[in-house]
Amino acid sequence: MGKKSLHSEESEEALAAKILLLEEELASLKQSLQAQHAIRQLRASAAGDYGNDEQDAPAPSLGTKGKATEGPIFDESWVMETLKFLVKQQHSSSPLQVLAQVGKLLDLREIGLWGWDAHSASVSLLSQWAAQDLSDTTRQRLQHPDWLYFLLKPESSYFRQLRDGNALALTATDHDLAEATQGLRALDIYNSLIIPLCEQAQLRGFMTLHRDNPRTWHAQDTKALTSLLAWLFRFMHQHEQLRVMVDRDTRYQYAMEATNDGLWDWNLLTNKIYFSRSYLRMLGYDYEDLPGNLDTLRDYFVHPDDVDTMLGEYQSAIDNRQESLQLQFRMLHRDGNIIWVHSKAKFFEPDHQGHASRCVGVNTDISDFMTSREELLSAKAQADLASKTKSEFLARVSHEIRTPMNAIIGIGYLMQDTQLDEQQQSYLTSINSAADSLLQIINQLLDFSKIEAGRVILEYAHFDLDQLFEKISRLFEISALHRSVNIVYDIKPEVPRFLRGDASRLSQILGHLISNAFQYSNTNQVIVRVVRKSQTSRQVVLEFSVEDAGLGMTEEKLTHIKERLVFNKNTPETEKNTYGLGICSHLVHLMQGDFSIESSLNKGCKVTFSAAFEHSHLGEKTLINHPRDLNNIRALIVDDNTIARTIIASTARSIHLQVDEIDNPIAAIERIRQADNLGQPYHFILLDYRMPNMNGLQLTGLIKSDRSLKQKPRVFLISAYHRDEISSADPNAILVDEFLSKPVSESRLFDAISQAIGREQLLQDISPKIITPTDIEELLENARILIAEDNIVNQQVIRGILKKKKITTVIATNGIEALKLLEATSEPFDAILMDLEMPEMDGLEATRRIRAGQLRANNLQQNIPIVAVTAQAMRGDRERCLAAGMNGYISKPVNPELLYTTLADILRKKKVTNGNSHH
Repeated sequence: MGKKSLHSEESEEALAAKILLLEEELASLKQSLQAQHAIRQLRASAAGDYGNDEQDAPAPSLGTKGKATEGPIFDESWVMETLKFLVKQQHSSSPLQVLAQVGKLLDLREIGLWGWDAHSASVSLLSQWAAQDLSDTTRQRLQHPDWLYFLLKPESSYFRQLRDGNALALTATDHDLAEATQGLRALDIYNSLIIPLCEQAQLRGFMTLHRDNPRTWHAQDTKALTSLLAWLFRFMHQHEQLRVMVDRDTRYQYAMEATNDGLWDWNLLTNKIYFSRSYLRMLGYDYEDLPGNLDTLRDYFVHPDDVDTMLGEYQSAIDNRQESLQLQFRMLHRDGNIIWVHSKAKFFEPDHQGHASRCVGVNTDISDFMTSREELLSAKAQADLASKTKSEFLARVSHEIRTPMNAIIGIGYLMQDTQLDEQQQSYLTSINSAADSLLQIINQLLDFSKIEAGRVILEYAHFDLDQLFEKISRLFEISALHRSVNIVYDIKPEVPRFLRGDASRLSQILGHLISNAFQYSNTNQVIVRVVRKSQTSRQVVLEFSVEDAGLGMTEEKLTHIKERLVFNKNTPETEKNTYGLGICSHLVHLMQGDFSIESSLNKGCKVTFSAAFEHSHLGEKTLINHPRDLNNIRALIVDDNTIARTIIASTARSIHLQVDEIDNPIAAIERIRQADNLGQPYHFILLDYRMPNMNGLQLTGLIKSDRSLKQKPRVFLISAYHRDEISSADPNAILVDEFLSKPVSESRLFDAISQAIGREQLLQDISPKIITPTDIEELLENARILIAEDNIVNQQVIRGILKKKKITTVIATNGIEALKLLEATSEPFDAILMDLEMPEMDGLEATRRIRAGQLRANNLQQNIPIVAVTAQAMRGDRERCLAAGMNGYISKPVNPELLYTTLADILRKKKVTNGNSHH
């Protein structure tokens, strides 16, 4: 039946697997209780002895009503022979041969085997036999399940009959079945039988038999076909599984032939190993050249130097109950060449101790990869050596050049103090400028070698940000290359003056960016801005920006530069500008910051970067020994540069000076005279040194020599030059009261103003001292404070802060408790620290009740000072607190110094009020 040809196409391994499967199925068939039960039924029905069990009795005839039944066709011997045939043949066409014999014996027109899918309530034709003279049209119509759907509706009685395992006969002469047989009559089918197959009370499928004559169906034939149907389904399922297995085996064989990988299967109990053909082909062997066992693997296949290591890895994996293993080792080709393989193994079939008894895996030839890796490692070693040599050369050259450069620069500065004529001074200035530029190039070379070698280590030293900017400003403003430049500094008040970090690297970044701005923007003004981006208890992050309003860059140029922002040792040497930016970007990232550039054509360029610094032990700002209230001090800012003037005015206003601005030195004289005539004289004039038509020193001379002024103001000159440099060039310098170096920070301006006030009684009278730390301690000592706070941690924090100033505290967990404590206390409180968000009664409601005099006793507490303490810090909170009658407002987390000064100010006012009331 084609069996020999089928096997000839299959591999030996697939054939062995099939034979094993068929032997198992045959053994199962012989032992099947279901087959024995079917044979017993057939034997009993043939003998006419049905026993006492009603269930074994033959079913009544399913033929036409009133017709006499004819004798059975099938007996026990036929069924036995059929089953033997199916077992013996084991061919996919065997079930169809059985159907053909049934069709001929019963004089049928067609037989169909159908499968039933309960989930989708659908049928599918599995196999069909038809008489030779049956028309193609009829055969095709019977193949389509349309004629069955009327019978298979779940709600129909026909379907329930089939589902219960009862055969169904359809005859054209039965008027009750007229609707069901209408489609069959059109095909000249007048007698049909449907035999269901039910397993575990579930309908699995059925057999349909069709005749064109009214002959009845014998019960014995029906029962025999019912038993046969189960075996036909089983054999068809087995052949389908066998077909799938053969296809899978074929695909596997094709895949293994197509790949260079080698499959192996190792029985760890017997040490028998199956090696696939591709495994052997990889090593130059043919199938069955060597026995499949561990000795062959150890003595022939694996490199002798790697055998012990490889077997040790496997033994360790087995002992540790690993599920899989991957390793690389060397194998030997038959011709003696070495082959590197990457082996992936999976462990199966564990014994009672959990140790695997079988291992299956695949070996992949990675010889080319290993060869390439060795070449790459060798090339990398050579490249590293070349890079190291280059870096050492750059470092050596930079160091050697730096020594004579320092001497040249130092001697140049010393020569400036000697007697030189104008031409000599010009030559010397050019030499100094060129030396500074060359030194900057040397520094970049040294940085390049350090960055490339990964040896840049940042310093963490305390530094003064004001001094850093002062040095940068001085470097550019006195440079011959940038004689007409103007650097405007916009340093926000919240930026700390003292920090801990690498000041030289920060100065290098800013210096390069400012230099770039002047060199490529074709403008003489650059704005340097600094803001505090974020702050934690450990560090503060500052954001710096260097911007100009010059030529700018095209989008293509900007994109080109951004692509090279990250320092890259492969950057072409011609990219000098990008090269410097790359170093800046690298240093910024070392400082845990970000680096970005914005620019558009003819609209300037803005470079922004951030950097993280640690807090300095010196504190954020300078210590002010005798701070004063400067609200009555009037100042005039004179500067022709709008941006610079605005920034200095903002700084002056931040320390509460009354500030006016003017951009013209001549107009400034008139403004000063007008203010003096109106009895509102300016106390301080802040002048820029460089102004057109009249510089700051000339304006100072006019102000100081103006006899019409009843009260002459003090003049502060703002410049990058030092006092001694200016005084030697202009006699008016001695008239200047104070020199302020750029940039003018809040702390510097405050110190200078405070020192000037300290030398003049009139100014002291209009600017009273603010409470000093000593005064604060005296006011706070032994004060009694009520803390209304529900959070236990916050209670401990505030109580601990106040305890340092020897303040007595009492805790209330909500507004209601606070009111009760105020009513019950015999010793009045000096103030209340009131949290806004509390359960039962919040701080605002408690404050309203206190101010409304709703305390049942001790009404003296009605005017007690109340300070809001809240974590919200939202816009409008301060206004709501003041509207409720509170005296102050502090946001969490609580700043100890702010808490002390706030309480001291409130207690001072309370003390003054009580003193006035006694009088």
